Amino acid sequence: MEILTQYPQYEFVQSDEFLFDAADDIIYYSEPDLDHEQGQIALLHEVSHAELNHFDYSSDLELVVMECRAWQRTRELAKVHELSIDEVYISDCLAGYSTWLEDRATCPDCQNFSLQTSDDTYHCFRCCTRWRITTDALDRLHQEKITTQKHSPSRG
Repeated sequence: MEILTQYPQYEFVQSDEFLFDAADDIIYYSEPDLDHEQGQIALLHEVSHAELNHFDYSSDLELVVMECRAWQRTRELAKVHELSIDEVYISDCLAGYSTWLEDRATCPDCQNFSLQTSDDTYHCFRCCTRWRITTDALDRLHQEKITTQKHSPSRG
């Protein structure tokens, strides 16, 4: 596959999915999917993460921004490789991250979109509820309340 040979600085490993493992600097790819343009785009997306040095992130929002930047770089690489980009596919991929972020950041008490205060903790500025994000064995997301403090809005 031409794309694999164009980036000798990266290690490519066959897998069931497309993934950039920043810790080991490996790009995983699904060999059968490379027969299709969408699979080639998925591979270029992982190359984009590697090129952009997407090694870690400090907040959930930063991860979403990294995804947007990687897709922008993927568009540029697709032109180089003369591949067409399906904007609906990109939109669907980004929508998944948007839903993921909304599920994590929506206050379990008042449904307000809230602020992340640490790796897995959020704080609602409307009702002052704090919660931690946990996942179970099936990777289902759970919001575990830490505190709820009702307050009156200040009047000035």
